[in-house]
Amino acid sequence: MRRQAVAVALAIGMGCVTPTPAPDARPAESAQPSASAAPSATATARASVAEVAPAARPDGAGAPVPQAQDGGPGASAPGAAADAGAEADAAAVFAPDNKILPPLESQELTARASALFDAIVKNEPALAEPFWFPKEPFIPLKDVKGPGKYWDNLHAAYLADVKATHRKRKSWEGARFVGFEVGSRPKWVPPGKEANKIGYYRSLHGKLRYEIDGRPASIDVHTIISWQGRWYITHLGDFKKR
Repeated sequence: MRRQAVAVALAIGMGCVTPTPAPDARPAESAQPSASAAPSATATARASVAEVAPAARPDGAGAPVPQAQDGGPGASAPGAAADAGAEADAAAVFAPDNKILPPLESQELTARASALFDAIVKNEPALAEPFWFPKEPFIPLKDVKGPGKYWDNLHAAYLADVKATHRKRKSWEGARFVGFEVGSRPKWVPPGKEANKIGYYRSLHGKLRYEIDGRPASIDVHTIISWQGRWYITHLGDFKKR
């Protein structure tokens, strides 16, 4: 037995025999990452979503508030509304003596002056009609023989003046309307003066202001007179020189 034990010991020492493990010995468990060291894929995904999506705010705080656009349904224009209301009131009031001084500036006056400018630029006299004194009130206003025929003559001269003014420039390309300025200080012309049965306010040499080629320019408007709170042209050019 002793010889056998010695032989076994020599064999182990020389590496020829592998010792048998003890019955209670168990193979070492492979190293497992701890929960704190390696978070699960679900936890990682949740963390990513939390970083991208902002936290919800109570009662919709921070939500964008729709803003009204200029000229849109939510916009208000008290100045324009007031002007429109004032002009409507002036038009609704009829003065038998016509003694209503029109404003020197108004939206409706600018619109009609702009139409006259377009008529000149395009050489289309019909566009200038809104600024011309209407025939219906002209007939009872003038104390002359055949006021209707006289109006026809003045009207024909007005249309001819539009065309003549257009011909003063070789080209109107790029011309831009700027505004209209009433000329001389309005003067009240009472009945009996200038062959009239009804008085009116009169102003001479108003100006159609415009720009062309980057430079300011103007067109002379010889005579405007009032009718029920509005200005109208009776002579675009100098009628007496015809």
